[in-house]
Amino acid sequence: MIDFIARGWERGSFEDNILPSLVYICPILLDQDGQSVHSHTGHAELMLVREGTGIVQIEGGQEELEPGDFVLCAAGEPHGFRAKGEQPVTGISCGFTHLKCRGLEENCFVGRNDRSVVHAGVGSHSLDSILSVLEHAAADPNTQSEELCSYLSASAVTVALKIHRVAAERAEQAHYQLGVRTQMYLDRHYLETLTLDTIAQAMGVSKYHLDRVFLTTAGCTPVQYITRRRLAHAQTLLASTRQSVQHIAEQCGYSNYTYFTALFRKNVGITPGEYRKIVQGRTGRRNN
Repeated sequence: MIDFIARGWERGSFEDNILPSLVYICPILLDQDGQSVHSHTGHAELMLVREGTGIVQIEGGQEELEPGDFVLCAAGEPHGFRAKGEQPVTGISCGFTHLKCRGLEENCFVGRNDRSVVHAGVGSHSLDSILSVLEHAAADPNTQSEELCSYLSASAVTVALKIHRVAAERAEQAHYQLGVRTQMYLDRHYLETLTLDTIAQAMGVSKYHLDRVFLTTAGCTPVQYITRRRLAHAQTLLASTRQSVQHIAEQCGYSNYTYFTALFRKNVGITPGEYRKIVQGRTGRRNN
């Protein structure tokens, strides 16, 4: 037996504990033509994929959907769904009104900066089960079905939001780990010939994903990070040796002396030669 005590009901998912109302719930079957981009002004929509691979157009772009993934569309948010290939996409779609998630505008599942697409996979089994019960209850002519649907709708939304939070936390952790792995890789190889393609290949991700994630975690792109590491190394050599600037440029991965000088001046504010005079004059160093 598992003892369960409900705590903090006053801090539940919904403002003033007002439960959402079900507008519709229905199965979906989409081919490659699918739905044109549209929006719903009076209600929010949840769409769960059960079988097949689909494409959702939302938030100004598009994402691939696998079985178990779902989309949380706010009222007025343009979106559209279609199958990715010849195999149709099946799933379930439901609309909710009077949806007042805590701290958000009415008929919004998540905040403006939060992702609407949830890649949950097998993690959405509980949501799928609730939606199946909700679908059955909505088709029941029993006079109590409206009240039951309201409770089930609240359960479905609450579970969907919990899955959304878990997925967001996992994605954030994955992004952090990717950022750390990439930075460690660049710290070891920054003097080598690297491109965004080769770095992404080493990390096992697309270059577009890597560029976005690294910018978020490190505050700069991988290419910018390489430049910073190389110029820092050049500054060390300029300050501690009497090697020619051209030789230092080559050691730092720049075969074009003119380009290196221009890059150094752009980032440091002075030329390599001027930097050496200032630093070695200040320290009195005259190393070999």
